[in-house]
Order: sequence, then structure tokens, then C-alpha cells
Amino acid sequence: MRTPANILLSVSLALVAAAVPSAAHAADLNLAPDWKVVAVDMAVFGLLIYPVNRLLIAPMLRLVAERQRATTGSLDRAGQLQKEASELGHQLEARLAEARARANAQRVQILGAAEEEERALMNAASADAARTIQVARGAIEADLVEVRSALERDAGTLAREAASRLLGRAI
Repeated sequence: MRTPANILLSVSLALVAAAVPSAAHAADLNLAPDWKVVAVDMAVFGLLIYPVNRLLIAPMLRLVAERQRATTGSLDRAGQLQKEASELGHQLEARLAEARARANAQRVQILGAAEEEERALMNAASADAARTIQVARGAIEADLVEVRSALERDAGTLAREAASRLLGRAI
């Protein structure tokens, strides 16, 4: 597949191969620069710098910048979501505290109403018991009066009968 990057690489390798001395010249290794080779290298560098920058370096820098932007954006978004979660947690805690307070107030109100109803029932039962006792006392006093009068009548009869037996005659 022939892409611009592959073509550029092929041209670069061909130019570098042309600038490299052959093995026969390697024996004559000289550390002094060969100005013809330096000029060819400079020309190749000058010719390749723009296409290499345009086709390889700039896209890689854009990719790195995009990844950095995406990573930074993701980290910022994660921080924002963490902050929102924390705020929601605080709101939830506040709502729970409010609900607990309302429930506690209702519980106190219900307990107060139950105590009041209990007092009313106890007072009603106490009044009913007092009426029942009063009725029973009245009935007992009436029975006591009746029994006393019956005993007084019977006492007179018994006394006469006892006296008649003691005296041996009817009285």
C-alpha cells in the first residue's frame, strides 16, 4: 500500500543510501568532513523537513494533544461528577435528617395523644367505678336498714319467746 508516509520513507532511504560511502572507502576512514556529503545531507534534510513535519510529526503532535485533552477532560469530568455526587450525598443526608425529625415529631404527637386518651379512659373508668361503688353502697345501706328493721322485729319476737320459755308461760 502506497501512502504518503511510505513514499517519504522510501525516498529518505534512497537519499541516505546515496550519501553513504561504499565499503571500499571505509578503509580510508577520514574524520575530516567530506563537504560534498555534508552538502547532500543538508539538501536532503532541507527537502525532507517540511513533508516529514507535515505527514508524521504534526499528526503525532495533534494525536498527543488530543489524548491529553481527552484525559484532562475525563479527569475534569470525573472531578465534577465526584463533586456532584458529594453534593447529592449531602442533600440526601439533609433530607433524611428532616424526615427523621418529622417522624420523631409525629411519634411524640402520637404518644401524647395516646397518653391523653389513656388518661381520659382511666378517668372514665374511675368515674364509672366510683358510680358503681356509690350504687353498691346505696344498695348495701338499703339492705342494712331492711336487715336492721327485720332484726329489730325478730329481736322482739325472740325476746318474748325466750322470756316465755324461761318463765314457763306465754307472754
